[in-house]
Amino acid sequence: MSIYFKAISLFIVLVVSDVLIGQPTYGQNLKLDWKSFEDAIEIAKTDQKPIMVDVWAPWCGWCKKMQKEVYPEHSETLKNDFILTRLNRDDNNSKVKYLDQSLSHLRLAQRFNVQSVPAVVFLSADGNYLFHVSGYVEPQKFKQVLMYID
Repeated sequence: MSIYFKAISLFIVLVVSDVLIGQPTYGQNLKLDWKSFEDAIEIAKTDQKPIMVDVWAPWCGWCKKMQKEVYPEHSETLKNDFILTRLNRDDNNSKVKYLDQSLSHLRLAQRFNVQSVPAVVFLSADGNYLFHVSGYVEPQKFKQVLMYID
């Protein structure tokens, strides 16, 4: 086997392995279990865990960045310590029940004082509003937010 063939073979192996297993991962990158809003409220009461509400919009690039980079980096904490749900802030048709009221996703986001996306709302285990964070949050800063709740 020529040295040229060996070099090309090694190059291909390195490139393929980098593509297959060398992709950057964030944290444990566990698959997050997103619940419907109403299910999240019920499960939180039973499990006595706070709720994290990802308020997003389909057109929002920063929302997608949070979903692809920030949440996966903290997937172990999110999966173990929180009940997760999402609200599409642009959805004015779907209704959810919150504290005996039927509200659209948009109206519920407004009730949580969310004026822009992305936003992350934290609710207590009994569904009461705690606080929210607006805008894109870097992974390290998001860790501090999660530690505050936990």
